Amino acid sequence: MKSAVAKVIPDIARMDVLYNLPKIETWRKKYVGKDCPKFAERTELYDYLQANVIQNRPIDYLEFGVFQGETIRHWSCINHHEQSRFFGFDTFTGLPEDWKKFSVLAKGTFDCGGVAPQLNDGRVQFVKGLFQDTLDAFLAGFTPRSQLVLHNDSDLYSATLYVLTRCHDVLVPGTIVIFDEFSSVLNEFRALDDYCVSYRRTYEVLGVTNAYFAQVAIRFL
Repeated sequence: MKSAVAKVIPDIARMDVLYNLPKIETWRKKYVGKDCPKFAERTELYDYLQANVIQNRPIDYLEFGVFQGETIRHWSCINHHEQSRFFGFDTFTGLPEDWKKFSVLAKGTFDCGGVAPQLNDGRVQFVKGLFQDTLDAFLAGFTPRSQLVLHNDSDLYSATLYVLTRCHDVLVPGTIVIFDEFSSVLNEFRALDDYCVSYRRTYEVLGVTNAYFAQVAIRFL
């Protein structure tokens, strides 16, 4: 019985994805023009944003979903401004629930044993725990003082929507938000759409990666 249920759940997840995939094509037609910068790798997108959008300014960088620290390390390396601040949020114990996309990644995937990565940069801090348990306290003591860059690699709809809605007051026009799994149509894509509908937000697309919008950078208007 259990094996039969396990087979049905992934099949339902695939059907859900296939049914919703056309929404990304509709989104592309609306937001991604011929002149929109496109990149082969996510790091090329980051480098473009730093060089052409952020330039020499300091940033307040909030990353949701750190895993082994590859992305926050890259950003701290390309933005050298001494006034920049980098905050990484993660449980470091893996996904807090199953991630249902075309396949299902089980709760606990991306487990780092509860250990945050070691970065030799005093501008970087890590906030350990579920976003729902840590973000309120962080925001209570946080005032953006530079260009805000929010990097969402939380994968899940629940986590992404929580981050966007809870950070609403600091997501002022001009805020840059990067999605690392945007083409996960039932998760990060859906969360952004629901947030924008509910809070009446608009944005422009600053750049995308070529792998069918796996990574997308937007700027709120």
